[in-house]
Amino acid sequence: EDWSRDEQKVRWSIGDDARIRDKCDLWAKSQCKAEMKKLALCISDKTISVGWACKDDRAAYTKCLADFSSGKYIEMHKKESIAKRLAQIQQAEEYRKALGLSKP
Repeated sequence: EDWSRDEQKVRWSIGDDARIRDKCDLWAKSQCKAEMKKLALCISDKTISVGWACKDDRAAYTKCLADFSSGKYIEMHKKESIAKRLAQIQQAEEYRKALGLSKP
């Protein structure tokens, strides 16, 4: 995999990718609350029939999660994280420069 200059500068790792996927999954759940509530309402009074009685609601919730966990949203969260790290690196460099310190 090719690493961008920004990814190299912030020392991006595979572990960071996993954290971004986890963050994106949580974000997707927050975006799909309406579908989840509708599914919860459907299954609340069912037992055995839940498998077929709520299949449309389950499919809508699953689709919503898949949509908001897709590559474009993972990339969006990754770019945000890299931008935040770059800003922190720049701030640390400016602070060291103001104190007259050399790079570590």
